[in-house]
Parts: sequence; structure tokens; C-alpha cells
Amino acid sequence: MTIRLKLTIYWAAIIAGILLAAGVSAFLLFERQQWGALDSALMEEADTAAASMSRLGPGAGLDAIVQRLSEERDLGPRRRVRIISGNRVIADFGDHTLELPEILTNEPARRMLDGGGGNSRFSIFLFQLNGASATLEDGVDATGIRESILRLRASLLLLLPLILVGAVAGGYLIAGRALVPIIATADALARIEPSDLSKRLDLGGANDEVARLTRAINALLNRVERATSSERRFAADAAHELRTPLAVLRTGLEVALSRERSPLEYADALGAAFQHVVGLCTMADQLLTLARLDQETSWSRERVDLGALVREVADAVEPLVQTKPLALAVSAAGPVVVDGNPIYLKRLVINLVDNAIKFAPVHGRIEIGAAARAEQAILRVADNGPGIPFDDLPFIFDRLFRGKARPEAGNGLGLSLCREIVRLHRGEITATNRTGEGCEFVVTLPLAAGL
Repeated sequence: MTIRLKLTIYWAAIIAGILLAAGVSAFLLFERQQWGALDSALMEEADTAAASMSRLGPGAGLDAIVQRLSEERDLGPRRRVRIISGNRVIADFGDHTLELPEILTNEPARRMLDGGGGNSRFSIFLFQLNGASATLEDGVDATGIRESILRLRASLLLLLPLILVGAVAGGYLIAGRALVPIIATADALARIEPSDLSKRLDLGGANDEVARLTRAINALLNRVERATSSERRFAADAAHELRTPLAVLRTGLEVALSRERSPLEYADALGAAFQHVVGLCTMADQLLTLARLDQETSWSRERVDLGALVREVADAVEPLVQTKPLALAVSAAGPVVVDGNPIYLKRLVINLVDNAIKFAPVHGRIEIGAAARAEQAILRVADNGPGIPFDDLPFIFDRLFRGKARPEAGNGLGLSLCREIVRLHRGEITATNRTGEGCEFVVTLPLAAGL
């Protein structure tokens, strides 16, 4: 079912409900008004006549009052007035074609009843006549009122469906007109090919909901284009990075196999090939980890003490630090607990420390610290190396970026992996050059709830 048809159905249901409520209300109000005016007048005349007859008693005076009342035509063209006491009719004047109502016992002393055949309206009034109970039946021809009510009902039954049909047709046209911009937007969006994501939808001149939707779609297209360009560039860079070591490995093996060599030469060739394979395995592992982080939607989360994690990593890299040698300072006093994945967080700390070891000079200094501050966990890794060139600072977290100072160091994926891990944990990572010399990486993560 189309949106246009749905809107039309909803519109038809609402209009039908409004028209039905309005029609019924108008009909009931008109009917009540018509009968109310007649009933009030009849009951008022009956009250006045009954009071007069109670004072006079039966006789010529009573007949004169009843006859005069039956001759009045202000309430209708025909009138009939009757007085009964017990089972005896005391007076009966007026048009006898007006059928009397059926009076039941144990009913209120004053009431309004329809006459037989429904063509008249009677007021029934009980009063005392010479100490006996008497009933005054004062009726008038109500054909005009009934016809007016029936004409109104017929008019409503004719007009309301016509109004409903017209309103539904108008709603269908309006819905179609309102959906034209959305249809145009869908057609324009369908013309955008995956190979060319540079096209954007026209916002038009209006500033309405459709324009808001168009802006949201254009923003989405911008993100998709950036992501697609990034993925294409990443695939091209990865292929380039893998091609060079594979070519070197292939060339080395071809040279080693080109002629007979001594066992020592074969050992050197295998050792060189092994180093290249280790580098390729490291790069493949990091690429797979990055791909996994990009697609991560749900992952195991637990409470991790960053302080304990920093001390554990410091103990693990101590032999590597001593071989350079370097001075390693660890500052992790007290628990610094965050909600996260311990494997990913450990990979984050190891990558940052490994990066510091690479760039720290011989007999240099590396500082690792974890602390809690203002509901945030702060992880800090610093070295006193040459620092990061100013032009390279905005790009050091890009994938496969290795910088200009030491392009041979690493494969350009370690810091990218750190950034993705931090993003996954809803944190931030920054890199700055320290005053004097060296570089400092600062990771900010939210502390675990309830601390």
C-alpha cells in the first residue's frame, strides 16, 4: 500500500468521524430544540389552565377554559384538550382526529407523550379538581416539527456522504501533491551510481521536512563517499605496502635458488626471508584487526584496571627496553577502572609503548602512566625522542602513514589500530610534541560506572 493511499485512508477516517459527530450532534441539537420549545409551551399552558380549573371546579366555567384552550393555534394548526377524572371524561374539545397518547399508571405527574400515530404531542398534567385527582391532556398537531426533523435528517444523509467524498478526493490530490518532492528525491537518489558518489540531491527553495530529509541524505552521501574513498585508498595502499616486501622476498628466494650455494648462504637467505615473512604476518594481523574493529557492533565488555594493565605491559617489555637500553618510568598509583575489552586495551598500551621504544634514543627515557581525573581515565605514554614533525602530526593516525622522518619504521598501522580501539571505547587519543624534545600520547577513556 502506497503512502498516498495510506494518507487518504487516514484522512477519510478522520473526516468521516468528524462529519458523523458533527451531523449527529447537529441533528440531536435541532431535534431537542424543536421539541423543547413545544414541550415547554404546552406544559406552561397546561399548568396555567390546571390552576384556573382547580379554582373553578366542574361546570360551564371549566368547559369554557378547555374549549378556549383547544381553539388556540399559536402552537399548531390543530389542538385537542381533554380532562378525565378516574374513568370519566369531564371535558373533550378540539380536533378529535388527533389520537390520544397511551397513559400508563405509576408515571410522573407531569410528562410529555406522543399521541397515537406519532402525529401529535401531548402534555399530561395531574391536578386536583374538587378534591379528586384529574388529568389534563393538552395536545397539538406536531406534524410540522416532525417533518422539519425528517427533512434535516434526509439533508444530512445526503450532504454528509457528498462532503465526505469531496474531502477524500481533495485529500487524495493533496497527498499526491505533497509526495511529489519525495518521489522526485527518490528518483534523483536512484540515479546516483555507486561508482560516482559525488552527486548530491537538489535542496530546492523550500525549507520544509523534505528539505530536511534531503539534507540528511546529502550528509549521508558525504559520509559514504568519504568512507568509500578511504576504503579504496586503504586497499590501494595496503596492496602497495604488501607488494614491496613480497617482491623483495620473491627476488631474494629467486637469487638464492638461481645456483648452488653453501649452507651458510642458504641460511642467510632463509633468515632474510623469515624476517620479511614476520613483517608480512604482522601487517596481515593488523589489517585483520582493523577490519574487525570497523565491523564491531557488539563485543565483550568487562571492568579493566588500566593501572594494573600498564604495570603488566611494562614488565613484559622490560627485556626489550634493556636491550636498547632505555629507562622506563611507570606511574600507576591506585586502580583506574574502565569498562572495556582487556585484549583490545592491552593491544593499545603495547602499540603505544612499542612506538615509544622505536623512536626513543639510546639511553633515552620512556614514561608510562595511568590516572583517574574528573570521571575520566588518562593513559599517558611519552618518550624523549626526536618528536613528530609538525607537518606529520595531523596524519599520524591515518592508516599506512609512516611519516617523513623515519619512513622505514613500522608499517603505518599501529597508531591507526590504537585510534580505532580508543573510538570503540568511546574515548579520545591525541599526540603532541613535548616542550624540549620527545612526543607524548594521551588516551582519555570514561571511567567505569559506579566508581
